Amino acid sequence: MFEENWIYRIVVVFSLCVLLAWVYIANEASFFGFINGRSDFDIRLVWHMGILILLAVVLVYLMQSVIDYKGQNDVLRKYLQRLQQELDVEREAIKQLKTESNDELLRLESFIITMSDTAKQISSVLRTDELLRVLLRKAIDLLGSQKCVIFKVDEKTQKLMYIDSVGYKKEEVEGYCLKADERSGLIGYASEQGIFVSRKTLAQDYTKAHIVDGDKLKGNFCQPIVYNSKTLASICVSSVNPDLTHEQVMRLLSTLANFGGIALTNTELVDKIREQSVRDSLTGLYNHQYFQNYMDNLLSAAKRERDPLGFVMMDIDFFKKFNDTYGHQAGDFVLKKVASMLTSELRGTDVVARYGGEEFVAILPGRDLEGSYRIAERIRNMFEGALFNYESHELKITLSAGVSAYIPSVNDSTTKELLIRDADNALYEAKAAGRNRVIIHKSILRNTPL
Repeated sequence: MFEENWIYRIVVVFSLCVLLAWVYIANEASFFGFINGRSDFDIRLVWHMGILILLAVVLVYLMQSVIDYKGQNDVLRKYLQRLQQELDVEREAIKQLKTESNDELLRLESFIITMSDTAKQISSVLRTDELLRVLLRKAIDLLGSQKCVIFKVDEKTQKLMYIDSVGYKKEEVEGYCLKADERSGLIGYASEQGIFVSRKTLAQDYTKAHIVDGDKLKGNFCQPIVYNSKTLASICVSSVNPDLTHEQVMRLLSTLANFGGIALTNTELVDKIREQSVRDSLTGLYNHQYFQNYMDNLLSAAKRERDPLGFVMMDIDFFKKFNDTYGHQAGDFVLKKVASMLTSELRGTDVVARYGGEEFVAILPGRDLEGSYRIAERIRNMFEGALFNYESHELKITLSAGVSAYIPSVNDSTTKELLIRDADNALYEAKAAGRNRVIIHKSILRNTPL
């Protein structure tokens, strides 16, 4: 304390010395008289001593007051400094809060814009697969995801049909053969239950931990798109913006799924109407018009990719005899049976259509002449060895077929019309040769060894 207030103490001591000197000078005679043994009493000495004592008390009091005042100032200054620091902290907190609020407002604005844009886009999309791709892109925009995949749920088999993805390999995902079942991991469980599912939530429930362990997609969040208690599709998200909370992710995906559920019912209805327009009403196969358009597309793709394209034209032997003997209803029965067996025998990428009457065609992408011939011969053998019960009759059906094919570098100049004509000519030869056989068109045989 002395080090901090030494100047005040020096002033007080100096003032007392001055007062003491003044008293001495003013009463010099009395002092010397006392020293010389005289006891002369001077009343002025008493007054002067009293004034000296009073002034000393006043000076000490003033000094202490000044010291106390300075100490209080120091305390007050430290308090104000501490208060200023707290205010700075509060100011920074308010600034940060404003920044976070602005970020939240911007995020909300972006969310509203994205949702508005989504509503506009999905209202104009009339194909289911295209709509699901739109929903996938919007999920990526909203969540900032780098790894996301969307599936369509097959209503009959409950299989999860791959539609599109980001950050996943199509071949790898399709190889998982996922279904709407908890054995397929998070996406299967979410699709089966029709509820939002997160990896964290399931992992914390020991009764559901096995679902997480069996998850092949390694997803963090899965959201089914549900309408009328039926799961139409499912989105699996593996990465999101780290600024988003679990609740925010759930809310965003739920909102997107609500949009998608209504839109998907509309596109599925349109798909059914569109599918009916390209299907033969009796057999359920593609009709002649669809076959013609699709054949153009497949042949163009085959030429572009330098891939072979097989084509088979088939005809039911003695079909008129079925109609004349058993009636036209029997003929319809035969046509339906043939269509069903052709569909089950050919692979998914092959296209089967009813060409007209009792004639059927099959477009075989990726099949060369030999491969197309083997398929046609396998179909012929299958019908030759089968019996069909119609009412009380056992019917035996045989087929004749003609084969043609586009082979890169062999018949590059071929057209759809040429392929159809060559297969039709080969079919005519098969019928002329006794039916129940497969013939390859001669012009192709001369250039292509089997």
